[in-house]
Amino acid sequence: MEKERISTGRLTATAWAAVLAPAVGVLPGLCARLAGAGGWLAPLVSLPAVLLLGRMLERQAKDGQFLGRLGRPGEWLLTIIYIVWALLLASARLRLSGQRLLFTAQREVGLWFFLPVLAATVLWMARGKTGAFVRAAAVFSRILTLALVVVLGLTAFQIRPEHLWPIWVGDLLSVLRAVVPTLGVLCYGVYTVFLPVEREDDRQSWRGRAVGACCVLAALQLAVLGNMGAELAGAVEDPFLTLSKHVGVEGAFQRVESLVSALWLLGDLALLGVLLRACCALTQNIMPGWDNKKIAAVLVALTLLGGGLGFRDALLAQRFEWGVAPLGNLVLGLGVPVLLLQIKRKA
Repeated sequence: MEKERISTGRLTATAWAAVLAPAVGVLPGLCARLAGAGGWLAPLVSLPAVLLLGRMLERQAKDGQFLGRLGRPGEWLLTIIYIVWALLLASARLRLSGQRLLFTAQREVGLWFFLPVLAATVLWMARGKTGAFVRAAAVFSRILTLALVVVLGLTAFQIRPEHLWPIWVGDLLSVLRAVVPTLGVLCYGVYTVFLPVEREDDRQSWRGRAVGACCVLAALQLAVLGNMGAELAGAVEDPFLTLSKHVGVEGAFQRVESLVSALWLLGDLALLGVLLRACCALTQNIMPGWDNKKIAAVLVALTLLGGGLGFRDALLAQRFEWGVAPLGNLVLGLGVPVLLLQIKRKA
């Protein structure tokens, strides 16, 4: 099967769209707990590691042997680990996305009204052409980034300096602690490496996009901490959504949290699409005779069961995304690529 040619810029935009939903939901509160007023510095301190990771993935994607350097048994084992982990991530995200829709609808409907609809949408995205999905995700990234910038711009004038200052030298250790989950959340984007596409270079450097992404996440946390303070930001369930409740433009609209919540569904779909498409490609690597559409249906069904039954409690799904997911992503997204790069050098 011939792979579609996709520009590096669009793949980077797809990774950004996939990262945005968990980044906005997890990082403001988690970094506030770990680093206090200095939490907004964590994405900036993470930038060198992000650039290093991007460079490693770029080299390994061009080789076309990301998981193939451990021999056949090792490749199969690592592939299965990546698939299982992606399904766990997708199940938690599906559950939290359904919870957000419940909040947005504000009607007497059950969770099982939304979850099958979301699963059916993801199945449709997973069965279509990869190029069409990547182009759609790139559009999603522009919409979400614009929405995020608008909300941050409207809250910029409400920032209170005393919530951000002072930051002492001793606080830098706490900032370094916050770098760990920041990198873990950004490693959601690693699954774009497994998408069945042929990458082609373009003039838009992924490095510039990576720098911009870290700056946007720093601005997000700066706005949250500056408006709410570290103590409150670390205590609420979703600091960004809470912040958007206080955004309004006189004469146009007074509260935008429902609009922001609905828009963030695009980020959820982008992440779920990346994870499940990557799983389909990984499954076909070890079982090449299987039909891709049947694989997609089975994986989406497993995700639906995991999100609806395995994470029946939304609090459990949130705890997974806040505590377990960043660490697991860090191992599979940063640790494994470093290990494979060292194996290549010694070979």
